[in-house]
Amino acid sequence: MEKVIAVVVTYNRQQLLSQCIDALRSQTRRPDTILVVNNGSTDNTEDWLKIQKDIIFISQGNTGSAGGFHTAIQYAFKNGYTWTWCMD
Repeated sequence: MEKVIAVVVTYNRQQLLSQCIDALRSQTRRPDTILVVNNGSTDNTEDWLKIQKDIIFISQGNTGSAGGFHTAIQYAFKNGYTWTWCMD
């Protein structure tokens, strides 16, 4: 069976992140996993992520979007996902 992971990289954009996650949750073919890479946010992003029961998140220092996607794609590869949907 094909497994789809949707990846979102974020930095200090909790409100926009929330809208993006809502859109992912509303897809006709919902991703099997939603992964958020938090690139060192200093707003309430991490607190918000902690209460989202259907999201996996990785917090790291700010490595820019490329570094965040690198982290996410490594995660997807190691965990056997067939498709990685990168949201930017």
